[in-house]
Amino acid sequence: MVLGAIILIPFIYGIYISFQDINLASFLPPQFVGFQNYSTVLAASETWSTFRITMAITVFGLIIQLPLGILLALALHENLKGTKIFRSILITPMLLMPVAVGLTYRFMFDTDLGVINWALGLVDIDRVNWLGSQTSALLAIIIVDSWQSVPFVMLLALAALTAVSPSLYEAAKVDGAASRQIFWRITLPLITPTLLVITMIKIMDFLKLFDTLFILTRGGPGNATTTLGLWTYKTGFIFLELSQAAALGVIVALITMPVYFLWRKASKGVR
Repeated sequence: MVLGAIILIPFIYGIYISFQDINLASFLPPQFVGFQNYSTVLAASETWSTFRITMAITVFGLIIQLPLGILLALALHENLKGTKIFRSILITPMLLMPVAVGLTYRFMFDTDLGVINWALGLVDIDRVNWLGSQTSALLAIIIVDSWQSVPFVMLLALAALTAVSPSLYEAAKVDGAASRQIFWRITLPLITPTLLVITMIKIMDFLKLFDTLFILTRGGPGNATTTLGLWTYKTGFIFLELSQAAALGVIVALITMPVYFLWRKASKGVR
């Protein structure tokens, strides 16, 4: 009850002020403007450009994180020597604060002093201005988020793998199935519900990506790496258009809601 109130009250208030005309730089009293804020933000080119950037980060992030997480989970599932120590090391990134991770990688991606360009120089590769262009900056963001999120994917995939009955693998081996056939016809279908849950969770994470992104690039250069979440922050607290920021927040919530319901539906298949 209390938790529901804590969540609902700010959300309802955000919807309320999205229909008002509130500018933090103005001393005029708020006025009801209906859907004007929504029409304004939807007509702005920045909204759609930040939406495309958000989708790009989401798609490429999932393409990297899901296969890597599954591969690591399969390796750990074999219970090889040193697996427990390796598992403890792998989950470390997801335990770190995103702000600390963003600051660390910001120094690592530095053009002149960063350890990444130093390592590239050892193999005669020219320095890369990682955070100075859209392509390389988006790549840097995906690398950082993947470094911190792959352990999460790995843990959930590993939990799904441990739930698969060993007798299925034994029967498949008796029938002469190869390792590749066992994976595609037994392992993957059985862990698919868990992978769907992971995908939905990660999509919601990408839609609200803010802290690491803000520390790493602040949406730059220009707005080249500004996502919907970061654009909402800039609209409200840099441009001081609080009502338009609230409208953007409601739009992000409306985008997230179908993903949430799909996640709920997919999670029913996870035991």
